[in-house]
Amino acid sequence: MAVTDNGGSRTTNERQTPVGRLLSSGPVGTLTRWFATRAVLERVTATLTVMTVVCIAAYGVVRPDYNWDMLAYVATALENRYEDPQALHEHAWAEITPGARESQLYKLKAGNPYNLHQWENPADFKSQLSMYRVKIAYVALMRALEPLTGLAQAAILLSVLPALGVGLLVLLWLWQRQALQGAVVAMPLLVLADYAHMTTASSPDMLLALVSLSAIMLATRGLNLAACALLVVSVLVRPDNIILVFALLIAAVLFRRRFLPILATFLAALACVLYVQKISGHPGWWPHFYFSCIEIQNSMTGFSPDFSLVEMIKGYMRGAVVALMDNDWPMLLALLVAGWALLAKAGRMSARGNALAFALVIGTLGKFASFPLPDDRFYFVFISGLIVVLVSEWKPDFSLPARLRDREGSVRSN
Repeated sequence: MAVTDNGGSRTTNERQTPVGRLLSSGPVGTLTRWFATRAVLERVTATLTVMTVVCIAAYGVVRPDYNWDMLAYVATALENRYEDPQALHEHAWAEITPGARESQLYKLKAGNPYNLHQWENPADFKSQLSMYRVKIAYVALMRALEPLTGLAQAAILLSVLPALGVGLLVLLWLWQRQALQGAVVAMPLLVLADYAHMTTASSPDMLLALVSLSAIMLATRGLNLAACALLVVSVLVRPDNIILVFALLIAAVLFRRRFLPILATFLAALACVLYVQKISGHPGWWPHFYFSCIEIQNSMTGFSPDFSLVEMIKGYMRGAVVALMDNDWPMLLALLVAGWALLAKAGRMSARGNALAFALVIGTLGKFASFPLPDDRFYFVFISGLIVVLVSEWKPDFSLPARLRDREGSVRSN
């Protein structure tokens, strides 16, 4: 017996394609109708997400990236016991060498003229650390883990463990917002945003992502005081995360939300940033900008270049070109803004969701405007936050509606 559609002129069987008939008949049809239920799809999505997160974390343990930043952070963690540059240099390399592969050691020592100079000149090597000391919470955690793991393994764990935390946090966030099936969209986007590479690299970026995303999640649940406390902690992990705090303050004012807590948070975070820069001997914004965006320096001792608008523009142009050619965050930002517009047009965005999305978009742009480094990892906090906020507002449901499952079953039985 065929079931007619609303017009009554064509039957279900007539309208089905061969693939459609295969998926709706026999054992395959039964399996399809069972699989296409919301409960089953949510379990499958959650399982696949956990497997992906665990596999990426496991790879980060088995095949970590012994990069230049890892060496510099290990040396920074050793500074409180070795004042002599030669001794500091030797002990930093002694921490790194046992676990690194031969190819990684060669790249660290002689992969480019800058690395070779730092390998051969301990005093100049120590001068570079003024740009790493400002991440005081990250360095403090490395020192805390050192008795258990050693400094090199501590650096690895401080990427791997936060990566696990970020993955599970995203899953929890989507589950609480009844958007668990959205993980099938969110997880691939997170990987494109550099989640996997950040897990294998040893830097503060994944720890920063965990702290910042936790703060944003708490904010979505109205736990503003806890969120504000984590935002202050985040600038101790990376001082430039003050941009996220400022973006949230702007959003709170423009969207007429309670702004006094976030204003107090911004002022506290700004005080922390200024104090940390002072005690760490940070060279300042322009020397650091010149080093990172214009021309790398073998020694930062006494480095104080004259400000040049032309050179600054060149730095921004370089950052924009490299970001567009070699990184994914600009295209992801464009895609997510388009998705935000479509969700808002469809009436799917809440007032809180709009405020957070706005903050994360202007935060991404502000991060580049303040320091035009092109790498995806520097924008991961904003892009990943925007991904999860939009997916949780969207609440995609890929399950087959019950009336269609029942109708297909009725067609097959008749």
